This record gives sequence, C-alpha cells and structure tokens, in this order.
Amino acid sequence: MEHRSVPDQTIWILEKVKGVSTQMKRIQMIVIAWIACWTFVVSGQEYELEVLTAARAVRLVAESEEGAENLILPNVSSIDAKTAKELAQAPQSGLLLDGLSSIDEGTAHELAGFSGFVLTLNGITSVSPGVARELSTFKGRALVLNGLSTINRDLAADLAEFKGQALFLDGLTQVNTEVAGELTAFEGTCLGLYGLKIITEEVVRVLIAWQGEKLSVRKEGLTKEARDIMNEHTHSWEVIGDVWASF
Repeated sequence: MEHRSVPDQTIWILEKVKGVSTQMKRIQMIVIAWIACWTFVVSGQEYELEVLTAARAVRLVAESEEGAENLILPNVSSIDAKTAKELAQAPQSGLLLDGLSSIDEGTAHELAGFSGFVLTLNGITSVSPGVARELSTFKGRALVLNGLSTINRDLAADLAEFKGQALFLDGLTQVNTEVAGELTAFEGTCLGLYGLKIITEEVVRVLIAWQGEKLSVRKEGLTKEARDIMNEHTHSWEVIGDVWASF
C-alpha cells in the first residue's frame, strides 16, 4: 500500500485567517499558518516511495485525498524538473520533500511554483545562488530550509527575498554580522534561527534592526552582552522557542 494516513503532526500557525473564502474548503483545518506560536494538529498523506518519476507524480496528485493537508515524500532523494513541475500541482497546503539531498535551478524553479502554503526541503544541506534565488520566489507562506548548516552573505541576501510570512533556517549553527545583516531584509513575520549555538552582542546589534515579529532562537545561546543589548534597544520582535521541534 503506497500511501497511508500518518499520525497527527504538530505544526504552527503562520498568519490569522481572516473571514471565510472559497479557499477554506481546500485549506480545511489550515496547514501551517503562523501568528503567535500556536500549535495545530493535522494529518497528511505520506508515501514511502524512494524513486519518483513525473508520471508517478501525476498519479499522486490525481489521487490526493480531500482534506489531507500535507503531501509527504520523506524517502525520495532526487527529482528532476519535470517531476517537480507535476508535484507543484498538488492540491495540499504543504509539500514536504525532506528526503531531497540537492536540487538544481530548474527543479527549484518548478517547486517554487507550488500553489500551497508551505514548502519544506530540510534534507538539502547546501544550495547554489541560483537555487536560492529560485526558491525565494515561492509565493506561499513558509519556506523551510532547516538542513542548511551554513550560508554566506550572498545566499542570505537571496533567501531574504522570500516574500512569505516565515523563513526557517534552523540548521545554521552560526552567523556573522554580514549574514545577519542580509537576513534583516526579510519582510516576513517569523525568522527561524534556532540552531545558532552562540549569539553575540555584535550579531544582536544587527538583528535589532529586523522589523519582524517572531525570532526563533535559543535563549541560552544569547551571551550576557547580547541580552543587555536586547534590553537596552527597542525592537519589534520577540524571542520564541523552537517552532519545528515536534513537526
């Protein structure tokens, strides 16, 4: 049996749903929307496929169950642009492709065309500038790249171009002031940097300028000097915990 209902998974709200629209039927219980660290329990369709072709992707999309909020493919390690284009037609609100270890620009371009709310690619540990630029064009609410362990200034600038509500980069273990400076250009409400082990005074002085609402970092990673800077300077955001720990 290729697909099954998976156990309910904890996810987080990206923004308040205002009114009732025709999207409500599609959204159902709303997948991963963010407003203030609330959890929401939903289900999804998980497929144990290890190899995915464009033709099989067409069938997966066609047989999607109404009300299944996530399409989950944890074991698919690579796809081409044609397959990605077919997956992007999925009616689910979340597309979880955490088994992918790398993608090229063409594939990134097609995935960015996904019409749902959340795109997660947590298996990818590094991206090229071209891939980063393509992914940043995703028009959903959350772009999740928690597999990236390091990024440079240029990549940070490209990813910060994402126009959604939440950008998760929880795999980063450290950032310098240049990277932090580029990330402050992100115009969404939530920025995930929970993987940072140490957050120095210099980095906090830069992050103070970010105009978002929720900064996901380890409070214990903040040095005393960094805490002092936060207390002394006005900033729009508040520090929150690990959003994706139980996802």
